[in-house]
Amino acid sequence: MTRRIGLFLLVAGLGTVTSALAVEAPPVSNTVSNTVSDTVCAGEGAGRRCTVSTVQPFADNRGGLGELSISVVRDVACTSLYIVLDEPITLAHPVTLAVDGAPAQRFYTPRQLSELADALDDAGPTDAAAEGGAPEFTRFLRQVAEGAIADEDAGAEMLSRFAAIKEPRRIGLTCGPMERLLPLIRSDRRLRLEFQKQASGATQVYHWPRLDRRTVEFRLGGLLEALDRAMPGS
Repeated sequence: MTRRIGLFLLVAGLGTVTSALAVEAPPVSNTVSNTVSDTVCAGEGAGRRCTVSTVQPFADNRGGLGELSISVVRDVACTSLYIVLDEPITLAHPVTLAVDGAPAQRFYTPRQLSELADALDDAGPTDAAAEGGAPEFTRFLRQVAEGAIADEDAGAEMLSRFAAIKEPRRIGLTCGPMERLLPLIRSDRRLRLEFQKQASGATQVYHWPRLDRRTVEFRLGGLLEALDRAMPGS
């Protein structure tokens, strides 16, 4: 139950933050150091929460332009990253966020994470989870089953590793995964987001999926500096 509550709060947080935002041809990338367009804070003391937002334009593979609405959120618990996309993405394809110097972070649907939470609660779920599940889920469940991760720590560890959610028009990266990337992001290294745009119509026999791939490169150093100013000492 605790694991499922943690998952519910994660998904609810993604919806709360992103709903408030304005929002083989080789992949075309666009690297820009973000200029802060908006900083909003609410609450005082331990209850203070600040959001810094910007819009990131990028060139797509069809000669057009797209936009990402990016927000970095900080409260007493952690710093999180939320992105709203200007067009739907295909959830069946991987969505990854890579920072120079760190392995790429994968994103998961709420259903995938819910099934992982169910598997943890069922105890001994390794074989069932391996049926079409993400390999990293299977490795994690095996570690729990073998006692490498204590059962009482499994829920927190699940969120620490996999608290990265993708939905058709938005993605979110919170607490554990984001905290691991923060030292690199603070050094103003590039982030590279890769996803697959959802096809606009019925797929034809001549459809070339690579045309729907998107790679967007950006930096978050400016947004983190704005958060530091808004929440000094945090």
